[in-house]
Amino acid sequence: MPSLVFSSALEKLAETFTTGWSEFSLSGGVLCSLIIMSIVAILAIVIGIQAKVCDPLKPAKGPLMAAEMFVEWLEQWVKDNMGLKHDSNWGGYFMALFTYLFMSFIWGITGMHSVIDVLLIPLSLAVVMFILIQATALRYQKVRYFHRYIEPFVFWLPINPITMWSPIISTSLRMFGNCIAGSIIISIVDWALQGVSMAIFSAMGDWGRIFLSPIPIAVLNLYFSLFSGFVQTLVFCSLNAAWIGQEIPRDEEMGTSSQLLREPENKALAQ
Repeated sequence: MPSLVFSSALEKLAETFTTGWSEFSLSGGVLCSLIIMSIVAILAIVIGIQAKVCDPLKPAKGPLMAAEMFVEWLEQWVKDNMGLKHDSNWGGYFMALFTYLFMSFIWGITGMHSVIDVLLIPLSLAVVMFILIQATALRYQKVRYFHRYIEPFVFWLPINPITMWSPIISTSLRMFGNCIAGSIIISIVDWALQGVSMAIFSAMGDWGRIFLSPIPIAVLNLYFSLFSGFVQTLVFCSLNAAWIGQEIPRDEEMGTSSQLLREPENKALAQ
């Protein structure tokens, strides 16, 4: 089903440029993704306005206090996971990624169309991650970046791109598979509970289906949306940070001397 939704979305997008914008329509998952991005943008604007008008000599309250705690935790998290010993500009990217991805996982609680179980969404996030990895490597390594395509020998050229581009497939399918697995489990449990409920309360007709399933299904929804959603968000963001951090040069102490593990020099980080 998700693959059909993905194919249908691509077909409709292609038809837009041939039949006119008047017939353009979005799938439920893509539309909900746009709604989530709008909510994140509005939250950022509101918190930004609060930060400008608040008194810096007084402790923050409400959403601004929560935002400050989140920023402080995220800055330390970025340093730890990317192996950096200094502040960087990556906090903004991971803040947006954390917020959007977690809201996407819990969006099913609203009763609207789920987001992550549409393959287009995790695939887009994986492509963005891949572009950032390659752009970071190209920024610091310059021309030497292209040497990775022929390591350790030139005849490895057809194989190296496959191993380098595999995160696009692996990370997108991991998120998609975990999300769709939760939906399938909930559907199976709901179907089984409806059957048992119908057998016990058959005298009530179709109304007998609803007595056993609401509470167990609600608990499963909370688990797969909140707990599992947070874990999947943390895993995807950690992979982002680790793979991008591998491309950033840094100094490591080995013994009593500091040796440069990556080129160019670490001062490039300050640029």
